[in-house]
Amino acid sequence: MAEPLRGTPQRPREPRRPLDPRDFPGCRAVHLPVEELDDHEGRIEYWEARSGTAMILAEPATLYHDVPSAGVTGLVEMISQARGSRILALGSADLVQFGEHGRYQVLMQPDAMFFLDRPWPRERAIDVDVGPLPDVVLEVDHTTDIRRRKLEVYASWGFPEVWVEVPSPDWMAPRTSGRPRLTVYLLDGDGYVESAVSRAFPGWRAAEIHRAMNEETKSAETVAALRRVGRGLGRASGTSPDDDPFLGAERAESRSEMLRENLRQTLAARNIRVTEAVEAWLSGVTSVERSAQFLEAAIDSRDASDFLRRVRPAGDAPPDDG
Repeated sequence: MAEPLRGTPQRPREPRRPLDPRDFPGCRAVHLPVEELDDHEGRIEYWEARSGTAMILAEPATLYHDVPSAGVTGLVEMISQARGSRILALGSADLVQFGEHGRYQVLMQPDAMFFLDRPWPRERAIDVDVGPLPDVVLEVDHTTDIRRRKLEVYASWGFPEVWVEVPSPDWMAPRTSGRPRLTVYLLDGDGYVESAVSRAFPGWRAAEIHRAMNEETKSAETVAALRRVGRGLGRASGTSPDDDPFLGAERAESRSEMLRENLRQTLAARNIRVTEAVEAWLSGVTSVERSAQFLEAAIDSRDASDFLRRVRPAGDAPPDDG
């Protein structure tokens, strides 16, 4: 087992009490020795070495379970773009506590987890004694209920924030069990307290997250919330959407196209024909740094050739196409 990071307290050793299958509703207990753990292909809610027992879903996961957990990853990606720096989103990666000689002692798999800032995990499994720990862990409770046991383990490991989503997608058949909502649990001492708003994503309310995860198409309210939260995170970290490689390129192209259209309209208003040469020059405008100079040239030029002489570098004479 890797040595814990300096200054990182050793987590309480799990399991602190005997495994009780009744703590995992919606799951069934199967015997799974540690030697067979790596070869197991299904999802594991909880596994412990002491009894060699794994708690796995009694029924296969349905769209009720998979769609919200996949959808929230896209929501967080939009927030990261608005923030201007990447947020790492992982699916059901292994959270592991190791025992003596580096052998697995406890393993759990959440539905999703998010790391807002580096360092990010580098190993195949996340060692909860070493970290880094995710800023947020998501559990989708469709047929299960993590509050019986998993939430207790997350608290003992010091996970700062856990989201528990009971889905209610309007575009699917109505649910017949559970109370559809998202609950935000924030670590407070040795346990969790419910909160109406996320701490990791300041300003993102539990009701907004739940609505966004269950929408077939993103509503105006959801888009506004994602932008608000992302911009807030960006202000705190000194970044903006322009710092995101993809969104920054899109925004730069949009500004360039707006400049090109403004120049066309200015020339047209002065009865200056936008010739093929002018259009060819316009298509090469990919920056707005000289927008004031270009607009001044459009206002002061006599004709298309004069406009091109004003905007092109000295010595780069345009063809005289009138």
